[in-house]
Amino acid sequence: MKVGSLVTLNNLPSRAQSHNVGLVVAVDKDYYGARQAFKIYAHVERGKAIRPNMVDGIGPTKDGIRDRALVRWPDSGWAYQDSLELSVISE
Repeated sequence: MKVGSLVTLNNLPSRAQSHNVGLVVAVDKDYYGARQAFKIYAHVERGKAIRPNMVDGIGPTKDGIRDRALVRWPDSGWAYQDSLELSVISE
């Protein structure tokens, strides 16, 4: 995805996507997310507090690092969108 790309939202039905096309105005690289996080792999009982000394590993995050795009929508104006929410029609 780059500036000037035409995009649609992923969560719309296919008929609505053709009518709701936006233009990418700006892209903020690596805006959301992280590559890895502290994780607790041991079983923690329900109702127990999680303390920092219970962390027993470091692992990858689910979505990783993502970009944020400023999109100009024809019907609703300007909006910042997560890159996972958008699909590129043309670059």
